Amino acid sequence: MQNTIFKEFLLNFFIFSVILFFSIFINNNYTFAIDSLIDNNILGACSNPNNCVFESWKVTNADESFKELIDILKNTPRIKIINIKEDYLHALATSRVMKFIDDIEIKKSEKGNILKVKSKSRTGFYDLGVNKRRINTLHFRLIDIYN
Repeated sequence: MQNTIFKEFLLNFFIFSVILFFSIFINNNYTFAIDSLIDNNILGACSNPNNCVFESWKVTNADESFKELIDILKNTPRIKIINIKEDYLHALATSRVMKFIDDIEIKKSEKGNILKVKSKSRTGFYDLGVNKRRINTLHFRLIDIYN
């Protein structure tokens, strides 16, 4: 009796784990250049803070910092810049193993010398902190240039 209950529990746990894994980690959203239509030149707040990071950085010179971030992203592996405008950048970051695609958006604001930076996963509920680390790395690399 206990053996069958235990087997049933294991089977249910396995099924639940598989469903959870596929809903969080499997990327069924294949991305092409047409997805650059995301850029409406307005960065909104994150709808899901578990897989998205939005920060505003106060910089001394927004133009120089924006150009430096473009250079940093161009020289970062697995990041492809899709669209660059005068005050807006949209790039795609692809993960090494599972090939998940994340959107990176940067908006320059001359008023107040502020850069708005957003990194968001396209699929899944949780990103294991990847977007937060990406934004922190970009920020540290930008600070490193000016120090």
